Amino acid sequence: MWYEQHCSKSFSNLKELEVEHCDSLLNIFPHFFLGVFQRLEKLRVTDCASLEELKHVCNKDSNENISFENLREIHVQECWSLKTLFSFSMAKDLHQLKSLIVDSCGVEEIVSKSVEESDQYEVLFEFNQLSFLALWTLPNLVCFYPGMHHITCPMLKRLKTHWPKKIKKLSHVVSQLLLVEK
Repeated sequence: MWYEQHCSKSFSNLKELEVEHCDSLLNIFPHFFLGVFQRLEKLRVTDCASLEELKHVCNKDSNENISFENLREIHVQECWSLKTLFSFSMAKDLHQLKSLIVDSCGVEEIVSKSVEESDQYEVLFEFNQLSFLALWTLPNLVCFYPGMHHITCPMLKRLKTHWPKKIKKLSHVVSQLLLVEK
């Protein structure tokens, strides 16, 4: 999708990015664009059949994390190869996120657990601006986060969920979201 490394400064003011119908796309941002998209507010990814992770939203071989502290809206739809939505560090930086929609994807977990995180401590995910969350038709979803965790969404006004009845493990995710601190 990105052809040349030296054009990376051209996108420093980009606020909205939509990627659609890119069946061969393996990542959205190459490693040489880390830090360039600090002003990005809206990310929409639709029908990208080969996309395996938004985990770091960049090349798998990169050791750096990318921060999207200004992201307000994320909409991911029809990405059946997608297994994990966010890395742990990325999820912790989504302070401005107001809307998260994950629809018809192969997602198994929303936030991945890296080797560094311990099972001894409960992790707190604070989505203080999140007002709309839709987890819709995610037949492979097993958990929000694989370790001990607590989720706070004090501004949550709309929660839209739908998944097959056979998935019973997710009732605790929904109950956590319904018991958010107001």
